Amino acid sequence: MFNFVKNAFSGLLGTKANPIGIDFGTDSLKMAQVTLESGEPRLIAAASAEVPSHVRNNPAARFAFFTETVREMLSTGGFKGRRAILALPAASMHIQHLRLAKMDDEMMKKALPWEARGKLPIDPSQALMRHLIAGEVYHESEPKNEIILMAAAREMVNQLLDAAGKAKLDVVGMSVEPSALVDCFGHIYLRAEDFTAVNCFVDIGCASSRAVIAQGNKILFARTIKIGGEHLTRAVAGHLKLSLEDARMLRLKLCYQQPGLDDAHRKQSVDTDTDTDTDTDTDTDTDNDTDNDNDAAIAPRVNPNSRFRVDGNQDDNGQVATLTAEHRSAPIMKRSATDPKAQQALVEEACREPLNQLAGELDLCRRYYESAFPNKPVDRLIFVGGEAKHRSLCHHIAQKMSLSAQVGDPLIRMGRTTKVGIESGLDRRQSQPGWAVAIGLSLGPTASSPVAVTN
Repeated sequence: MFNFVKNAFSGLLGTKANPIGIDFGTDSLKMAQVTLESGEPRLIAAASAEVPSHVRNNPAARFAFFTETVREMLSTGGFKGRRAILALPAASMHIQHLRLAKMDDEMMKKALPWEARGKLPIDPSQALMRHLIAGEVYHESEPKNEIILMAAAREMVNQLLDAAGKAKLDVVGMSVEPSALVDCFGHIYLRAEDFTAVNCFVDIGCASSRAVIAQGNKILFARTIKIGGEHLTRAVAGHLKLSLEDARMLRLKLCYQQPGLDDAHRKQSVDTDTDTDTDTDTDTDTDNDTDNDNDAAIAPRVNPNSRFRVDGNQDDNGQVATLTAEHRSAPIMKRSATDPKAQQALVEEACREPLNQLAGELDLCRRYYESAFPNKPVDRLIFVGGEAKHRSLCHHIAQKMSLSAQVGDPLIRMGRTTKVGIESGLDRRQSQPGWAVAIGLSLGPTASSPVAVTN
């Protein structure tokens, strides 16, 4: 039942349309479907809906919303068929790293529930679990396997499958966000060096964030961090004395005032990058891009040594807006129509504390991982999730961690010939990091992806 589908695609990729990828997050429901034409992926359908705030913390209401909304999307979204791959909601998934002696698969399955007891917030006997072997490590001078254990309450999984059945979906598998993210960008990173590069995917969602470290298609580390967009919105609301809804809308407004991430802007982003990357090819044509240039595949690139300052707002010309005493004391809503730079700086100031906490937690993840695999240091950050569209947020974290970083766009190498309009919630004029999971689910694993173990 809890199939983390890795083999199911072997008989599906030859069909005209891949299964629908469904990402049911805390604040949004996204559905995406991809087809392969001459070996190249193309988006053929997408739809999204915001999860109403009054049902987010009510499991029964959430599943009822899922059923009703999926039915509507299937009838109006242009999807082909009803086969679907579900992502286990990240808020319901628990991740635990274990170090166990080497053993065969059967012994491992028997040992995991005992080893996980007391380390997971749920009873292992009432959970459905999957494990990945990240690699061999030395613990207390003995070689052991680094195990990534992912678990979810059996009751919640059954409720999700029941809701999917009521929506008339044909569920051919379930997956988890770490696998979907790696699968998604495995179709983008095509150069030989990409298979050895170590990426840290930072998935910043509404209620929490996730760090996923992978080398090529192999997941080496995963962890959930209980800091997300809701925490940033609450910080803005408290700092500026706004309601939560006004603070959320202010953050969205400032986000959409950023320059569009069209091809010209992407080229400028790469051209002005001053890091030490030796690949200077800045071709950003995404219509029929069949080369292996992946520097342009993720935009915009964030250089931790750039002129961006977290104590002010930088405009397109590199000018930094500073706050005078008058700016700090004036009511922000009165200046909203005339001084957006001051608003941006005040919002960044409000978000600084939770962002520093998030950067600190991410740095702890990096230290744990690099202590286990010292010969495979993290090369770069790739920001995904709904909050990744806030560029200042990504800049701040990249600077704190002193790593080069990029905003992940799962559509960058996908053909632009599509009937999917902006009404779907997917705007191809901008980077779409929030769609990485849904698209990754539909794309499925690459040919070189490892076969996962199902528990």
